[in-house]
Amino acid sequence: MPARVEDYVDENNPVRFLDAFVERLDLRALGFGFPKEHPQGKGRPAYHPGIFVRLYLYGYLQGIRSSRKLENECRRNVEVLWLLRQLTPDFKTIADFRKDNAAAFKGVTREFTQLCQQLDLFGRQLLAIDGTKIKAQNARDQNWSQSKLEKQLAQAQTRMAEYLQALDEADAQESAVPEQVTGLREKIKRLQAREVQTRQRLDTLRETGAGQLSASDPDSRGMKGNSGHLVGYNVQGAVDAKHHLLAVLEATNLPVDQGQLATMAQAAKDELAMDQADVLADGGYFKNQDIKDCQEMGMEPHLPEPAAPEGLYGKQDFQYEAASNTYRCPAGAVLNFHHQTEDKGALRFQYRNPEACAQCVVRARCTKAEYRTVSRWEHEDSIERMNQKLAECPEKLPKRKTLIEHCWGTIKWLLPGGFLVKGLGKVGAEISLVHFAYNLKRVLAVIGLQKLMQVVSNELPQPKMA
Repeated sequence: MPARVEDYVDENNPVRFLDAFVERLDLRALGFGFPKEHPQGKGRPAYHPGIFVRLYLYGYLQGIRSSRKLENECRRNVEVLWLLRQLTPDFKTIADFRKDNAAAFKGVTREFTQLCQQLDLFGRQLLAIDGTKIKAQNARDQNWSQSKLEKQLAQAQTRMAEYLQALDEADAQESAVPEQVTGLREKIKRLQAREVQTRQRLDTLRETGAGQLSASDPDSRGMKGNSGHLVGYNVQGAVDAKHHLLAVLEATNLPVDQGQLATMAQAAKDELAMDQADVLADGGYFKNQDIKDCQEMGMEPHLPEPAAPEGLYGKQDFQYEAASNTYRCPAGAVLNFHHQTEDKGALRFQYRNPEACAQCVVRARCTKAEYRTVSRWEHEDSIERMNQKLAECPEKLPKRKTLIEHCWGTIKWLLPGGFLVKGLGKVGAEISLVHFAYNLKRVLAVIGLQKLMQVVSNELPQPKMA
């Protein structure tokens, strides 16, 4: 081994950037808790928070997340020995720091994003938004919806009736085996306890208004992922097209993507200080109000419209004529305004022409009902504006997959087996650390370590660690 700890890592080692980057952070302003001084100077000095920030950034960059594994690295890994000045905190102290400072890690990632902006690594013109499901620390059989609980209750009641009937028959027989009767009574007792527990869970769902109940991780939800049903979190990301850097990465427990487009677009706009940009997303994000909100904030959305049932004409096949406030169908008939409805506070105008549908030769390709009705949202011009831009630039939408899909592959490699912690707040800390690790890997590949180090060294240094 080298005689000096300083010689443990060479000048081209990325841990030197981690050290310099954390050194310039104002950890107190970011919200990290600082240890209180011991009265009268007694007791062992507490670790500076910069030690743990360095350790976690290094750990997630290398795919080492467990506090016990990080403790081992502090004693055997020469890079960590150099990075932590040969300090060796125990696993409990390491784990508690992540738990107690979960929200503050987001600020560290934001500081690195700002550093990337100084290097002009964000194009801030085209973003892709997508989501992926990542497993939580909660087994599937420890997650219940109302329908699942009602099904379990019905099954328990059916089984209870079977056991009670068997018990009555056994009691009626003089030659009944005592062990058989005892066994039936024990089964009935267990079923009764299970029924009480199921009813309690149903009551909890009704009282809280929650759609699901999870035992191990209360914030996790059952949702459909790429590999089937899982209990976890829906991770939403927005990636910039220039170098595929993540602008925003957030964990939510909403099972679907619909309704999250405007939220993610606004977060990306704030993070990168943009005035306007184009936003790409898949059809799962299609929601009229979100599209309108994105346009109003200057984030022009590009989404495919929901497809019509196979073999039938879609709404896009009907042409709206503003002057007469009518729709013209593919067969050339005119659908007139008939009435308006209100759906969740939004006005919708209904157009139809039953007489024309009755005589239409292509009705089978249009509708399975007696006649076709076309619904128009009160702000339908927002959808038409988006469709016009899609028609003008059809090459943009297919770029979405090439921009963000590979990000999920890297992120799931950094999170093998899913999240280690429980609760949306703590999961947010892991997401922030993974966000930092992914972006740092991309930046090192794009510009290299030397340029990163030059930018950090040009900044005014923060006070040294105690």
